[in-house]
Amino acid sequence: MEEQHVVAEAVYALLYSVSTLVAAWLLHWVYRWRNPPCGGGKLPPGSMGFPIIGETFQFFRPSPSLDVPAFYKLRLKRYGPVFKTSLVGQPVVVSMDAELNRFIFQQEGKLFRSWYPETSNNIFGKESISSNAGTLHRYARSLATWHFGIENLKGAFLAELGGAIADSLRAWKLISLDVVRARELRKNFDTFFQGLIAFPLYLPGTTFYRCMQGRKKVQNLLTDMLKERLSTPEKRTGDLLDVIIEDLRSEKPVASEKFSMDTMAAFLFASFATISSSLTVAMKFLTDHPKVIEALMEEDKRSKMLKNFIPFGGGIRLCVGAEFSKVLIALFLHSLMSKYRWREIKGGDVLRVSEIVFPEGYHIQLLPRT
Repeated sequence: MEEQHVVAEAVYALLYSVSTLVAAWLLHWVYRWRNPPCGGGKLPPGSMGFPIIGETFQFFRPSPSLDVPAFYKLRLKRYGPVFKTSLVGQPVVVSMDAELNRFIFQQEGKLFRSWYPETSNNIFGKESISSNAGTLHRYARSLATWHFGIENLKGAFLAELGGAIADSLRAWKLISLDVVRARELRKNFDTFFQGLIAFPLYLPGTTFYRCMQGRKKVQNLLTDMLKERLSTPEKRTGDLLDVIIEDLRSEKPVASEKFSMDTMAAFLFASFATISSSLTVAMKFLTDHPKVIEALMEEDKRSKMLKNFIPFGGGIRLCVGAEFSKVLIALFLHSLMSKYRWREIKGGDVLRVSEIVFPEGYHIQLLPRT
């Protein structure tokens, strides 16, 4: 009996020691989560939220307004314009300070280096322009600058865009898609867009899984087009893919096929996601504020560039399609307002999640101006 008693005490002591160590480890882990290391520096104020989950649920809480979401407003009031948090499993620092943001853009590659969550790298491709620097980054920017730059806008795009807008934007300007494949690509990009900021759980039914399925379909479509164009080099359409084909067929190509496809997907996504949402929001604003239409028709051109307005980034990461986007939006609105009037049919309710979405779409009826 005495031996059994001694053994029982030893087991209890062992269990107590193990549970104490586990509790200490958990407390240390929670402390490190709430106070992440900063390489000797000092992190801004803020909350890291719950372990792993962080403040993701608060971040994704829909806001039925085009105003700054409550997630940012609350933390701006509580911590100031720069704060730390954790989103989809990643510790991040959020800056709402325009001066600091401009400084960060200017110091890209010097004091700062662009970083993207693993989710974004998986979506856009690990070899895309967003995750590369140096030679490949310069090569991709030169492609985009050639296609979207001021000279090409003046020489070719103005006339082409005017005609394309008049024909309801039936043509895609990057890879000369036919209407059927353009619609297929658009549908897949809708799915693609929804998973940009999501937990990287590749399980059926999750947002990230659906997003990656959409990415696979986009990649398959682009790969088929690449093979088709590589097999018929004499067929040229004057688009960006022509330049990529020319490089891939050279003796010493700058980029691989994988990099080229990832970069094309990124370019297509950037042009689709930003311009389409901007135009939809513009339509909604114009519908809700008809007096603005009268002012715009008189002025016809307004100066979308305030001191704190930096939607196109800056520095070496300045969006190469900035001028293209502004020209396309300006031409579209000019053509729309000068030739048409419209009325709402249904939809138009706005939600701010991680981006601006119209859950039921925004349906309008166009009527010619008399």
